[in-house]
Amino acid sequence: MLLKACLNGARAAADHPRLPVTPGALARDAVACHAAGAGALHVHPRAAHGGESLDAADIGVAVADIRHACPGVPVGVSTGAWILPDVQARRARIASWRALSPGTRPDFASVNLSEPGWESIADALLDAGIGVEAGVWFPEDVPRLTAWPHAPRCLRLLVETQSSHPEAACQEARTLVDLLRATGLTRPLLVHGAEGGAWAVLEWARRHGFDTRIGLEDTLTLPDGQRAADNASLVVAAARPLGGR
Repeated sequence: MLLKACLNGARAAADHPRLPVTPGALARDAVACHAAGAGALHVHPRAAHGGESLDAADIGVAVADIRHACPGVPVGVSTGAWILPDVQARRARIASWRALSPGTRPDFASVNLSEPGWESIADALLDAGIGVEAGVWFPEDVPRLTAWPHAPRCLRLLVETQSSHPEAACQEARTLVDLLRATGLTRPLLVHGAEGGAWAVLEWARRHGFDTRIGLEDTLTLPDGQRAADNASLVVAAARPLGGR
């Protein structure tokens, strides 16, 4: 099973003293998280002003630094609509990633199926030779996915629960997984939660044999409720045997 580390997300630097924002900080956390058991990385590169960026230059520098520090570990990024709301402008930025060298181009990128224009974003990624992680947040995302002609080409399907309540988040995971299984798509599933639902969903995913993820993007706290020291401490806790947290 894959354990992915999600290093920063859309969080502000002020949210946690060890939140990695710069390419160098992302690279250092990548090394620590890989050593702790993470087999892939998901990052939100930043521009010089600190805001999230889809510019090829910002994406390329972050990916290059991570690859140099952590060779062979797959690196993915976000295409979230909040980063650049205009669909055509966002698609153009992502299309420009085709010009990045193999060493600076992301291996994959997440695409949220609840966002308008997601199909064109996913198509642009495939055209650029970048794997698509289809983000399924709600039941209505499932028929959107199956209507997309390139659904079988997805690298993996992300089951991303929205509730911060542990029991409700796990029920969301069950519902979405059942709906996706009923489609007949045979792509790998990565199941994860966020905030109060993060650890419960991670445990549920591991018990049921699904890939999962953890990191400061998803939660700032350890399973016992204490504030996590950094991304690596979260990965260490996630990689322990079931029931050993």
